[in-house]
Amino acid sequence: MILPAILVRRGRYSVADPLFVEERRPVLVARKLRRGAEAGDIVLVNVREKQRSLRGEVRKVIGPSKDPRNVYEALFASIGTGREFSKKVEDEAEEVAARPLDAVDREDLRDLATVTIDGDDAKDFDDAISIELTEAGYRIWVHIADVTYYLDPGGPLDRQAAFRANSVYLPGTVAPMLPERLSAGVCSLRPNEDRAAVTVTIELNADGSSRSVRVFRSLIRSDARLTYDGVDAFLRGEGEVDQPELVRVAFDLSRRLKTWAAVRGKLELGGREPEYEIDETGTPTAVTVRRSTPARALIEELMVLANEEVAKMLRGKRGGVFRMHEKPDAESLETLGVRLAAVGMQVEPTPENLGTIAATAKSDAVNYLILRSIPRAFYAPSSPGHFGLALEDYTHFTSPIRRYSDVLVHRALLGDEPPADVAEIASHISEREYKSVVCERTADQYTLMWLMRDRVGDMMEGTVVSTTSFGLFVELETGATGLVHVSKLPGWWELEPSGVVLSNDTIGASYKVGDQLMVELLDVRPLMQRAELRVVKHL
Repeated sequence: MILPAILVRRGRYSVADPLFVEERRPVLVARKLRRGAEAGDIVLVNVREKQRSLRGEVRKVIGPSKDPRNVYEALFASIGTGREFSKKVEDEAEEVAARPLDAVDREDLRDLATVTIDGDDAKDFDDAISIELTEAGYRIWVHIADVTYYLDPGGPLDRQAAFRANSVYLPGTVAPMLPERLSAGVCSLRPNEDRAAVTVTIELNADGSSRSVRVFRSLIRSDARLTYDGVDAFLRGEGEVDQPELVRVAFDLSRRLKTWAAVRGKLELGGREPEYEIDETGTPTAVTVRRSTPARALIEELMVLANEEVAKMLRGKRGGVFRMHEKPDAESLETLGVRLAAVGMQVEPTPENLGTIAATAKSDAVNYLILRSIPRAFYAPSSPGHFGLALEDYTHFTSPIRRYSDVLVHRALLGDEPPADVAEIASHISEREYKSVVCERTADQYTLMWLMRDRVGDMMEGTVVSTTSFGLFVELETGATGLVHVSKLPGWWELEPSGVVLSNDTIGASYKVGDQLMVELLDVRPLMQRAELRVVKHL
């Protein structure tokens, strides 16, 4: 097996300590098998087991562990993906990219006002929108890149996309599901270029309820590449955008859809994500915290609408997959109730009132407790519904450049021959998605700590997000999560049965999830995602 590892010296021997994988045993590497790697380098090691110990040979020297770009490459390797593709896959991508757009029947929508709205750093544009007011309400076109037109079932390109299952996004870099020739090239809905699309047209009433839906292959030409920041500024009255009337109407519809979602019981947990500043070398230099904005909500609501309507059409068709999210079970809700009570919320949680609890608490820490009580979503050939979105039918249709699930849905809708093992494929892409999420979260924790490497000794504000028998996990103002070990607290501390309060009865003190603290950063080891903290005071 091939493992990412960091090379260290232990006496006369070179040892590779595995990184970001379940295998934690050190790997003995003979000097002649190091391929020039030095202590502190990140390497890929070919490992074999010999007499209950691991021996290895360096297959590739990635580079010094102090460079975040090398760490990201190791993270990609830990889940069997990367930025590069085999020559066979790249060759097929070049070949299919030359296919003429008129080789299949398409409705010509190039004269329809159309825009994309994405982040400033986006390179692959899966989706574009068009919209107009009608006598009854709205008519919206959601245009999605026609990836299946370029992806021959069973070919090297398709097999690699199916294996990867999704693109993986780390700070300043990406391991794409498809080669760049497709993902950022002919499939990407770039402005002022003719593109193959699959369009879903939805007629809606004035309140945002659906009246009719149609899906078809199309030829589109985006008029403008808008950004979230630009649209947000426009909606605040602080700037201009191309196609302003389109944006106004889309925003109006998105607000009605958001109201509709709240009425039906959509679970809104807010949350925040780090947004990095990246220099010209691809190295992160700073981070800010990003929350949802009107522009992001606009696109989210329209994509959820398209996914829901397509899911309804998918019922009875062979080969597609649905996005499933099950309700939390009674035991999980009972545990959540105990934990909420321990942090001062006397409420009996049910599947129906979790959104109300989150809205009342207005606390990221409470949102984390709720998230821990609900199962994760996955893909399956059947559709029992999506709990979090409060929808009976839901699938993923809007991002085929970066999700293989969407490729399967497009094929099912367009009448392609279904694969024989849909359930097996659904299980595989669900597992790949989980590994990718863990990879991305690990990269975030590493990067946030790497950016704090010169702040040892600084005082920072933070929120207790988890308690254990050995200490408190505190999410800092930077977004990183560090540990206050019990050895840094005075006296004897015990974790209460609720699991969210650490207390010391002798001095009558306690810390619970949600507490605001001032802490001191004592030490930080980014590669291990470890930050040691000391409590200065309660806030």
